[in-house]
Amino acid sequence: MIVGLGCIAHDDVLFTGATWDQGKGRITGRVVRFGGNVRNALVTIAAMGDTPGYLACVGTSDLGELAAQDLIEHGVSLDFVERAEGADPVTSTLVIASDGERFIAFDDAALSTTPMPDDATVQAALAASTVLLVDACTAPPGTLDVIAEARRRGIPVVLDAERDPSPTLREYVDAADHVIVPATFARELTGTATTDEAGRALTGGGTDGSRVVILTDGPAGSHVWTGNDDPITVPAFEVEVHDTTGCGDAFHGAYAWALDQGDDLTARIRTASAAAAVLAGLPADARRVPGMKAITALLA
Repeated sequence: MIVGLGCIAHDDVLFTGATWDQGKGRITGRVVRFGGNVRNALVTIAAMGDTPGYLACVGTSDLGELAAQDLIEHGVSLDFVERAEGADPVTSTLVIASDGERFIAFDDAALSTTPMPDDATVQAALAASTVLLVDACTAPPGTLDVIAEARRRGIPVVLDAERDPSPTLREYVDAADHVIVPATFARELTGTATTDEAGRALTGGGTDGSRVVILTDGPAGSHVWTGNDDPITVPAFEVEVHDTTGCGDAFHGAYAWALDQGDDLTARIRTASAAAAVLAGLPADARRVPGMKAITALLA
């Protein structure tokens, strides 16, 4: 079972017929939905045919209950979920421009009152886990210990990180086996000028291939380091983009799924890229889940 650790978000999404460089635009549509990096990744995994598990505390409020029901409806197991007062979803407002680009304004104050589930629940989750998927930016206190225990058990750890570079965040990055971050953020995190320098810095100098660093770069594809001298680039799929929200999350989820299937590195990245592309190409009013049939068709 792939187990995910990180927050859920509750999103108020606004669509506009304008682009960002126009400065303003009329609202053309509005929808309220659940999101969040790990939630979206787990939903992607469920859509690909597996039953992933969520390891988290979820709030006891009405919004927390709706978040739990959303996971159930999308095929995510709640076997490792505890209910805790104050552990409510992050709330966000998203503005989606006409070219599919978006801006997210979020209130993550609830993260400060969201604990890690108790040790018995954590141990049960690790005992069932074949891959641990972690959102470093929203995971609760104690996550580094969970990552360390997963690695001691031989469970591969796939890490998502995309904002707020800090020494603590770098600890998460250094602790994981499979690090997937945007290229722009990788340069910021490592203080380097080029994507190549950032990729080499994040591999930590290893050469045995046990650590994988993937820097996603939009239409330019994914740049991959395993500690060897020559990184590889896996091209992105070309699709008409309607909404890029959650594409990185789908990438992480599909990568974890392919890793769990035993696929080789290039196949894992192609599957992840296809899932992200399918999501980006969905119409604005569509259910935001990259189905396996569409992913398979794109890969073919």
